[in-house]
Formats: sequence, structure tokens, C-alpha cells
Amino acid sequence: MNSQVMYHNVPTPPGNVSLAAAAPDGGLLYAGIRCINYISAPPASGEQPQVVTMSTRINILALDVSPMWGNTGNGSGNANGNPAKPFAIVGDDLSVQVWDCGLGEAIIGHKAHQHQHEARDVRAVHHTTSSVLMSYLANGNILSMDASDLVIYCVASNTYCRRPTFISPRNHQLTMVRCSPYNDNLFAVGTAMGNVLVCDLRKMNIVYKFHGHKAPICGLAWREVPAPQEENLNNLASRAEQWRSRNGEQNEKPKAKPPPLSKSRAAESDDLFDIYNFDHLEGEFGAPVAARRQSSEDCGGGFVGLEKPAGAAALDFVEACESVKADLLANRQEENTQHVEVTLTDCEPTKPTGPLSDASTISNKHDVSDSTEGSLEVIQYSSSSDDAVIVDGEAAKPKREVLHHIYHQAEVHASEAPLPKTEPASNLQVVPAISMETISSASGNSSRLDTLLVSIDGDEVMMIWNTNTGAHAGKNYSKSKAAGKLNNVYWLNDQVIVSLSRHQLFFWSLEFERKMLRYKISRDRAHSCQLQDIVSISCDPSKEMIWLCRNNRQIGMMNPLTGQVSAFYGTVAFGVRAMAECPDDMNKIALGCSDRRVAFFDISKLSSSCLPIDSVYVTSNVYSLAWSPNCLELAFGTFDGTVGILDVDRMKVKTHLRTPHKKEVYSLVWQDHYIYFIVNRVFGFFDLSRSKTDPIVVNCISRPSYLSLHGSFLFVGTDDGLLQLHERDSGMDKSWTPFIRQSALFARYVTDIAWNPLDSNTFAVAGNDKFVYVMEFLPSERKWITQHTFTANAEKASITSLKWSHTQKHLLLTFHIEGKVCLWNCNEPEKPPLTITYHCPMWCGMFLPTDENIIMCSGKALSVELLNIKDALSGDESNICPKVDALLNVKWASKSLTQPFAPALTAADKKRQRREQRKAAVKPEAEPVATKEVKKIEVNKTPGNETPAHETPVEELLGALSLDKKTNKMNTKECTKCKEREANQPPDSFLTHSRTCLYLAQKELNKSALEKLAIVLTEDAAKIDKSVLMSKLFSTKVMAKELIATELTNLKQSNTRDIAPLCLALSSFKLREELEQHMANKTLTEWHLSVAPSVSFTLWQDCCRAYAKQMEEKGFIMHAATYLFSLGMQSEAIDLFLANEYYKEALVHARICLPATDPLIKTIINRWLENLEGTGNFAAAALICVLDNEMLRGYSYLRKFRNCTPEIAELMDQIKRIGQLSGVLDGCAAIEPIHNGSTAQH
Repeated sequence: MNSQVMYHNVPTPPGNVSLAAAAPDGGLLYAGIRCINYISAPPASGEQPQVVTMSTRINILALDVSPMWGNTGNGSGNANGNPAKPFAIVGDDLSVQVWDCGLGEAIIGHKAHQHQHEARDVRAVHHTTSSVLMSYLANGNILSMDASDLVIYCVASNTYCRRPTFISPRNHQLTMVRCSPYNDNLFAVGTAMGNVLVCDLRKMNIVYKFHGHKAPICGLAWREVPAPQEENLNNLASRAEQWRSRNGEQNEKPKAKPPPLSKSRAAESDDLFDIYNFDHLEGEFGAPVAARRQSSEDCGGGFVGLEKPAGAAALDFVEACESVKADLLANRQEENTQHVEVTLTDCEPTKPTGPLSDASTISNKHDVSDSTEGSLEVIQYSSSSDDAVIVDGEAAKPKREVLHHIYHQAEVHASEAPLPKTEPASNLQVVPAISMETISSASGNSSRLDTLLVSIDGDEVMMIWNTNTGAHAGKNYSKSKAAGKLNNVYWLNDQVIVSLSRHQLFFWSLEFERKMLRYKISRDRAHSCQLQDIVSISCDPSKEMIWLCRNNRQIGMMNPLTGQVSAFYGTVAFGVRAMAECPDDMNKIALGCSDRRVAFFDISKLSSSCLPIDSVYVTSNVYSLAWSPNCLELAFGTFDGTVGILDVDRMKVKTHLRTPHKKEVYSLVWQDHYIYFIVNRVFGFFDLSRSKTDPIVVNCISRPSYLSLHGSFLFVGTDDGLLQLHERDSGMDKSWTPFIRQSALFARYVTDIAWNPLDSNTFAVAGNDKFVYVMEFLPSERKWITQHTFTANAEKASITSLKWSHTQKHLLLTFHIEGKVCLWNCNEPEKPPLTITYHCPMWCGMFLPTDENIIMCSGKALSVELLNIKDALSGDESNICPKVDALLNVKWASKSLTQPFAPALTAADKKRQRREQRKAAVKPEAEPVATKEVKKIEVNKTPGNETPAHETPVEELLGALSLDKKTNKMNTKECTKCKEREANQPPDSFLTHSRTCLYLAQKELNKSALEKLAIVLTEDAAKIDKSVLMSKLFSTKVMAKELIATELTNLKQSNTRDIAPLCLALSSFKLREELEQHMANKTLTEWHLSVAPSVSFTLWQDCCRAYAKQMEEKGFIMHAATYLFSLGMQSEAIDLFLANEYYKEALVHARICLPATDPLIKTIINRWLENLEGTGNFAAAALICVLDNEMLRGYSYLRKFRNCTPEIAELMDQIKRIGQLSGVLDGCAAIEPIHNGSTAQH
């Protein structure tokens, strides 16, 4: 390892969503799982590499780097005075945050996309990467879009402006957005239907809509490239000679046909459409333009003019268009044709018009001059010296005047100073004064740039678009049928495009085809990449280097010309739970990761361009590690109770061993051919010498939480905070004696036991408490002596792990759950420790083996942090804070009152606004204001913030919140009535009283007595028996039974909860059938039980059992147990109490009904104590233990109090005295002095 190289952070693996961007300084910025990572470009010799890991707490949906990265002007630096390195992210809570990579924290942001229903519960809705799209504009502001809104965020003023989107969400589902880096107003979006839209932010409209893709757009990339030239004349000297020769041949007879007209800009800057621009008609009339021009020359003869004789050949449409255009422009500018003036404006380089850029560019960085006088393109078409020539669409001029203008303009370029007005001269003696370098520079500066946009879809089809003209500029066809979402595309340079598809890189070269007027995309052979496990890429156009994020969790920088990776960096996820250095090679460190990985960090290979970390996938999260005695294998304990064995050389998992429980493996030790483990308060081991590796559980050790082996002795920390010493039985490797010594050290479980590598008999013990005990073990006497006791001053301190120094035996590191790392000095126990404060719980760490001035640690929201404490130790500092919570100082943006990008209102919108203003003026203004917030909103209203017509006015919303208006309480009354009805409703086990059991007969008497009387007076016996039930009361016994049967049927159909059915059943002698039916339906009541003995005693017992079961199912445990006791089922009733946590009732009945030695009594007490411990009622648990004569257990419950008051301490002393616990508890914590080395507060 290079001792001068140190990484402050180890980067994390890329997240599930591949988000990466190249920073302007050559570094890489990419998103991990709830974090952001920045890796600087490989530094020069002598410089330190920079790796920054920033925790975001939330997942990331979008990432982009600001174009202002590294700027220091205009106050853009950060608070430390360093250049600002801003970038923006979109979290899964739909907030847009701007971070500073130099500070490592978020500085500003906005929540404009958080709607009201989502703001109540952010986690209720699962957002995807297309929920909010975000990209930086060229001016440093941020554009973000969702399905309904478009938000422009001004970073400088920390304000945002939200507008309804002009892109229809019904027709276009957006998948990608990329703002133009060359224009402040242009941005491109890709849709799920394969469309690419180029939009103007200022005009709020779609400029171009490109079709051609059949799959969702996965990537977009902008690039400005030189426009292709029409003709490439390299020898400028030959041009000058040609001009001189033509000047000497002025007296010769002119040719019959003038040369083709010069091709220049199609229209002036104020012309929206140029109908005479015929270049887009290539091949429109059956032949190319060149062919048509040649045919026109052949047919025209020596005629020169706008009209041909009637007897001439057919009309040439191309020549006619040119002539008409020249005539119109000549009439427009005929006043300026007499004099030629040369100014600096005329000397600005004009860009030759290429086939792909007929319209003027919309880039605000490369605007060309509207003046096109003096274009050098006229040289290509020069003929005799006296011919009239049309230059750039102007009126015809003598060629001498034009050439003099050209040469004079060249002199102006050479002198770089404005010249006075010059008269046209017929003498061309100034031609030899023209230098070739001047002409070359003028020709080189006249090149114009085209802004190209390349897009790629899910089918790997790539297309190129010219955003200046809206033309289709190129396309490649994919032979693969595999659709993917990880496809992406970047510009490597002006001629090479790199694409990511199927986890591979493909390079494409561009060649312009003049015949097709577009680029030919073909495979590039000069660049190559053989890797096939690439997740995401990002290109650095300035250096033409490519950053790669690979599936093997490595980040690399590749040179595409050679295909070699020049720098690679290993990654580690957040939450490393265990660290273990190899005993044979201390530079090889094993890391147990929380993302189902075991990583190996080789310190000896560390360099400025290499961070050597390799990882292996395992079945579950790793909680503990243990090296084998020969250091060739590594055992790891996982979250699901599995112990795996890993072959370190082959980097492959050999076997998996299943423990008795599917819980976390807290502790793991490998000694000889045994692997000892603790899982779910159970101690066991695996015998690797046996063919069948089943776990062997040691039951004599109760409630263990951590273990450590020291020779033949076993140290066990228990869940009650006890430290126990066990010894292996002589001659029996698998048997351990009961504990021969134990000490009560902590209120809760023991978390770590660490042995000093420089002093074999010194060890430290820590637990879920604020104490750290440093002890000396005496093997001959089988006991330990406390040397030091360190105490953290945090109220709820909890230490997760310990680590001793390998070179200085007096230094001890402790890692705390409250986010601290403390360095204790055993030589100065009274001195407060050096405290390193973090923003998250810290799990583990160690001294770096090669340099113990560097501490390597990990935590819940920290991968691996390397911190140099040399300066702190030399400066006698007591507190270091390398990282803080990155979201503590975020300044959230407010809504901007000014709306610079508001679209122009139409006449209908203005009319609607005026109508609403008149209505508002007519309304009375005497309405009281409900709250102070209403007043503030009315004061802050401005005339520019009118409510759109489709939205509800703010006044109506505020009026709905007014306290003076009466609210509708109909629902409240209904709810109240329902509650009253439910409250008055009797329980299922209670029958209501009634005045009758013959409801149908009562109904005849009260409602239809006259009608029934009329039927009786008819003296028709059959009709009376059928229609009048009352008649059955005055008939025989059989008729009375029929009346009871009819009434019973009616009561059962109406489900009446009344005693009437029971009364009628008794009268009809069918009580057994009635009770059996109620037992089957589980509708028994206490009245049914009271009449059941009238049938039989056995039926009554069955009814009591059924009723007890019925009450248990409904939650009436006391009712159920009462009836079980009445049946003599005491054990069943006690079990029922115990199962439902009725411990007092269960214990009292057990004391009465069961023998004193019944094991059920002890079971009830243990279950009761476990329940009290789980609820935190340690005082009640201690009381029960003392009453049950379990003094040691009661003493352990009192130790669990975090705040040990004098009253509790006195009670503990009394329990210790009465229970005679001095022999069991050696009282090491009370006898030895406690040194209160307190951690520093932060």
C-alpha cells in the first residue's frame, strides 16, 4: 500500500435505478441505494483521490450535474470559500434537492411536485423514475416535470415557478428529459410511444415532434458539431490564381450562359418562411437538383434573363424560382446597390449553409450576423469579369465590385480595424496583397455548428435529429430483438457515439452522406470494450474517457481507444455489521455487508487509482464473521440463521449450515474443527469433522448473547448482562461445565468481548449499556479482575462493538449506537476519550493495520469511513465531527411571485379575466375574515397571479373554511345515532323482555280486528281456520300447537332476540331440538343454559362447553373460564387464563386447584415475568421474583433500569444481602473504582 494514499470514504454500489453523470472536472457522480457517490478523476502523482459518499435517507429518482460545477465567480462558491460543486436529485418523496458535493450536504430545494394527497403520507404511493423528470438548463436553473405540472426552479433566488404542462399527458407519457446545454430555453423529452419532442420553454410550445422509434425512449444526448461543407477546396492559392486569370481575360467574349447562382442563406432573419428555398425539393421532380441544373444549362443556350422566348425549351422551374427570388430581393434593397460599405459587422464570419442547416441556428451562443455581404462563396461560381452576379440574394452587381469587396474585406480581417467607406474601383491591383493565411483564417471561422440530438429506445434503435432545422439526420437498425430499460447513449466526440445495450458498450462512427443529406451510422473499429457486465456509463467529452458501473460492484474509468480500465474502485453497501482481519495477513479485511455480500478489502493494493474491494454474494445479510485456523476459509452468520463457509481463494461459498432457529446469528467463533454460534438465545456448535453437520445445542448455558473462546475456557455474555465463565470438560471436547464464575456487569445483553492482541490475558467487555469493563483474566485461579471501568455520559448509551490496537496495548475503540466512536486510553483512564461523532448508529470498526492513526469504521448510513486522527491526537482534541446530517440545513424554496415564463394570454382568457373581475367587484366586501392566514394570503396577492379558469378561485376555498358559516352536520348526527343505537344494543348473550310471544295473534287484535271479525261472522269454518289465527286459541289442543308452530316459524324468520322462542319451545316439548340448533349455530344464551337441565344433565354439560367456547371466541375470557370451572375443568380454565395473559387469575386458581409442586405454577410465573420485562415494568418483575424467592433474578431486573436512582441502588443492596449473592455476584463493578471518562457532547 502507498502510505501517502488514503480514501476518506468507500463508495457504495449503484442503486436499482442506474443514474450516473460525469462531472465537468472529469469525476463521476452516481446514485446508490439511498445515497449519492462522487469519485474524482484519477489524480496526478502526489495528490489524494477524492471519494465522497452522501446519505439521502430516501431513494433517488433522477440525478443531474449543474453546468456551474466548479465556478467561483459571482458568489457561486460554497460556505468554505471553495468552488461550488452543485448537483440536483429528485427523491422518491418528489422533492427536488440541490446538493453541494464539496460540502457533502443538501443546501436548497423545493417541494412543488408534492401534491396535497401525497404530502400526508409520502410512503403510501410508490413513485418510479418517470414520476418526476428533472434536468439542468444551460443557465444553471432546474427544469422538473411531472404528468401535470412543469416547474422552473431558480437556484440563485431559491424560488420556483409552477405551470401546467403544455405536453398532453393523455397522448405522451414522458420517460426522459434532457435540456440543451447550448440554449437556455430548449429541452427534449422522450415518450413511452417512441416520440421525441423538442420544446421551447419561453414560448411554452413544442418546436419539433420527431417520429421513428417504436419503443420507449431510454436515452437522449445533445451535441454541437460542425455543419458539413458543400464543397471542400483546400488549395486557396489556386483560387487566387483563378481570380487573377479571370481578371486578365476581361476583354474576352463572355460566355453565353451565366454561372449557377450562388447558394446562400435561404431567407433574411425576419422571414419566417422562404418559399424560394428549393433545397428541400431534392428529388421532388424526378431528378436531383444537379441534374436539373445541368438540363437547364443545356436547354437554355445563351439566353440570360427572367423570361425565355416562347419558342424555347420547356420552363425550368428551378431557374424560375431563383430568378423570381433574386428580382424580389433586388427591389427590396435597390437603394443600397449603388455603394458598397465595409464595416466590422460585414467582417464577421458567415457560416456556409450545409444541407442539414438551411434555417438559421437557434443557438444563442453561435448567432450569425444578418448581414451576408462579402460572402466568399461567390468565388466558386465566378465567371467573366463583366458578368452581373447575385450575391446572397441581393440585386445583381458588377463582378469587379464584388471581387473588390471580397479582397477589401480580407484586408479588414488582416488589420482588425474598421475602415472608412470605399468607392468601387475598377483596378484590381490589390490582389497580390492578400495573404493566404488571412483567407484561410476567414474560411476557417466561417464554419457553422449544428445542434444534433441523438436518441435511443428500448429496442436499441438509435436516431439522430437536427434541432436547428427539425430534420432527420441519421438512423441505425438493431438486429437484436431483446428489449431493455438500461439502454443509454452518449456523445464521445463529434464523430463517435457510444451506446449501452445488453450490458455492453457499442461504438458508432458518423459519416455524412451528401447524396442522402444525412449521417451514416456504422460500427466504429477504433474504439472497443470487451466488458459484458456494465450497468450504467457516463462519458467525459473533454478527456474522451468513459466511467463504467459494473455488475460486480466495481466502478472503473476506461480508455475507449485501448479498451483498458485505467482505474477501478470497489464498493461496499451501507451497514457493514462485522469486520474481521485475516490473522495471517492483516492487510486483508473481511466485511460482512447488509446487502447479502461478503467483501474483502485488500489494503496492500490500495493506490490513487485502485480501491481493491471484491465481494461474494451470499444468501442473506451477514451479521458475524470468523476466520478459520488456517486462514483459507471464512465462516459467516446470516440474518436467517444460516452459517456459511466461504473459500477465500476461490471466492466461492462452499457450504451452508442450518442452525436450530431462523434468527440472527449474533456471535460466531471458529476453533479447531468446531464452529460455535449463538442464535435466538441458544448456544450450539458444528463439528466439521463429522460427515453429517447437524448443530449440537448446549442446554446448560441459558440465554447467551455473545461468546468468546480463550484456550479451554468459554466466556459467555448473557441476555441479562451477566458474564459467565465455563470450562471444557477434561477429555470431552463437546461438553462444557456449568458456569464456574459469573459477574453482573450490564443492565441488558452483552454485545462484545474483545481480547487484547498484545496482552493475552486482558480483555474488554461491552453491552447495551454505557459501561466498558477492562479486565484481566487469571487462568490458574479461574477468575477475572477489573482493571478499568469507562463510562459514557450519554443517558441512553449503548455500545455495539470493541476493538483493540495492534501496536499500542493501551488504546481501545468503542462503537456506539448513538452515533459515536470513542478512543479510550487505559494509561489515562481519568481523561475523557477522543470522540468522533456521526449522524447514524455505528456498528463496527478497527484501526487500519498499516497506519493506526487511521480509524476505519462503518454504520447504518455509512459504508466504510477512513478517518485520520493524527492531528486530533497531537492537538489534544476531544471531539471530531467528520460528517453531519446532510438534510439538516436545507433551505426550501418558496413560490415565485414573478412568472417570467408565463404564456401569452389569448383574447378569450383576457375576456374571462375581465368578467371575473367585474363579478368580484360587485360582491359585497363586508364578509369577515376567519383567520390571520387569510389576511396574509390576501395581502400577498398580486394582479399577475390570477386564478386560471379551470381552477377553483382562492376566495371560494377560503370561504369554505370560514368559521362563520354553518357546516352541514347531517353526517355527524347520523353517526351519533348509530353510536347510540350500538350502545343501547344488548350483547349477544342477553335476551330482551317482551310483553308477548304470539306476535301474529297480537297483530290481528291491534290492526285487523274488524276484518277478522267479519270473516268469523261468515260462519265458514274452513275460511276461519285459514285466515284467523285467534280462532285457534278457542279450539282444540291440536289447533293450539299449530298456532305455536306458526309463531315459532315467524320468530325464526324475523331473527327476534327475545325469550319468546324459548318459551314457545318449552310449551311445544321441543326444547332439545331448539338447544341443539342453537349449539350448532353458536347462538346460545344464559337462559338456554338455565333451562337445559330440564332436558338432561348431559345436555346441560354440552351446552356449558359450547357456551364457553362461544364466549372465548368472542373475547369474554372470564365468562368462558367461569363455565369451565363449573364443569370441573380447572386445568383447562387455567390454560385459558394463561393463553390470554390473565396471569394473576391463572396463578390464584392454580394455587387453589393444583398441587404446590405442579410445574404449571412455575410456568405461569415465568410467563408473567417475561410479559413484565417486555413491557418495561422491571419493578413489578423484581417484586415477583423476590416473593418467589428468586433473588438473583430480581437483582438482574433492577439492574435493567437505565437511571439507577439511590432508592433502586439501596433495594439492590438489600436483595444482595438477603439473598446472600456475594458468592454468585463478585461485585467487580462495585469494588473497583469507576473512572468516569465521559464522551464529549455534540
